[in-house]
Amino acid sequence: MRILALADLHSEEFILEELANLLERERFDLILIVGDITQNGPLSYAEDLLDVLRGEKVWAIHGNMDTQQVVDLLERKGIFLHMQKAEIGEWNFIGFGGSSPTSFNTPTEYEEWQIYEELNKFRMNQKTILVTHSPPYDSGVDKTSAGVSAGSKSIRRIIEEKKPFMNICGHIHEGETEGWIGGTRIIKVPPAMKEKAAEISLEEEVKMNIIPLSER
Repeated sequence: MRILALADLHSEEFILEELANLLERERFDLILIVGDITQNGPLSYAEDLLDVLRGEKVWAIHGNMDTQQVVDLLERKGIFLHMQKAEIGEWNFIGFGGSSPTSFNTPTEYEEWQIYEELNKFRMNQKTILVTHSPPYDSGVDKTSAGVSAGSKSIRRIIEEKKPFMNICGHIHEGETEGWIGGTRIIKVPPAMKEKAAEISLEEEVKMNIIPLSER
């Protein structure tokens, strides 16, 4: 299975054209939207993104910068993975959007206890892909430009306890793109606003490449 993972678009218009061109050149089995589609709106940007993705298999979670209007749109379209489990073939995907609390009072934040309580309801195994907007805390992929770990402690705890095969996340624009917590591979999707995405291949050999959205 070939996955295109996108995160942190933040309402940048140029991404829509570049993404449309990419999808004319390449084929993916699944497109994952890992949050922060918008920058506190506008809703019209999220609608335009879904128009570009029409005809594709898409699952999405919201980010901390996405409003309730965006959440409602994703729910109406039947692609919302937040606090849901979905399956493709042998793989199961579990999602949690928004972020743990920040100092910026962004539109969609959850307390750590809420994140843990909701994710703890799910069974996870070595065929589980955990899709979260926030990265796990102190995972090597959650450091800001100031060197501070800004990930979620609850997501880390869930990974340590339930041991999913992989965690795909976003949110932090800086730092490394891959890390590990025990046997769980952590893939942090680069921000689309920097014209990048992650291509993930779930075959006998699991591969991840950072790809440009613009023509290669």
